[in-house]
Amino acid sequence: MSQKLIEELKGKAERCETDEERLTLLAENGIELTEEQMEGIAGGRGPKKVKRETCPANGKYHKWVKTGNKRPGERLGPFWPDYEYRCVNCNRRGWA
Repeated sequence: MSQKLIEELKGKAERCETDEERLTLLAENGIELTEEQMEGIAGGRGPKKVKRETCPANGKYHKWVKTGNKRPGERLGPFWPDYEYRCVNCNRRGWA
């Protein structure tokens, strides 16, 4: 893949709003994901390691909301960004 095409795809990926749009973009451009990458996508959103911990503020699970920050994803880089989440009860933050 040429550098120009990679940059163009990065731009398109950044404009995608949903996981479905990103999957469609990848498929349209002949990019296949490994089984490990697909499992990472299918795992849902919310910080990975703290998702099921009890929130100290309410004694129940954390209630995660997106903060609006994003970074290149662990598995697919800019093609599938990670988003920062914050617990509305205790303000704990995490990436997914």
